[in-house]
Amino acid sequence: MRPLFTLITAATLTLPALAPAAAQPANAPPPAPMLYETNGKTYQTLAECQRAKKRAKARAAIAGAVIAGTGAALLGGNVGETALVAGAGALAGREIGRASKKQC
Repeated sequence: MRPLFTLITAATLTLPALAPAAAQPANAPPPAPMLYETNGKTYQTLAECQRAKKRAKARAAIAGAVIAGTGAALLGGNVGETALVAGAGALAGREIGRASKKQC
């Protein structure tokens, strides 16, 4: 009776030690890091990618407002028309900045 108990105890103690070795192959490459991409640039974290996307929207909105406002002013528009066109340019610029190949 004693040898059977010793054999069962030894088998149960060695099984957990063998299980992790069987779960992962010895030559398995490490998992690839998750990369996020927007506008052709890659980022390590989702937060970095979202910040870059938000910056791109803001920059495009400002550029659209400046370009449209300058064009309206040069073409002889009054202050109200220039402001209205600059607002439309900001909206158009924001939509252009929002478009990208891949989303974060």
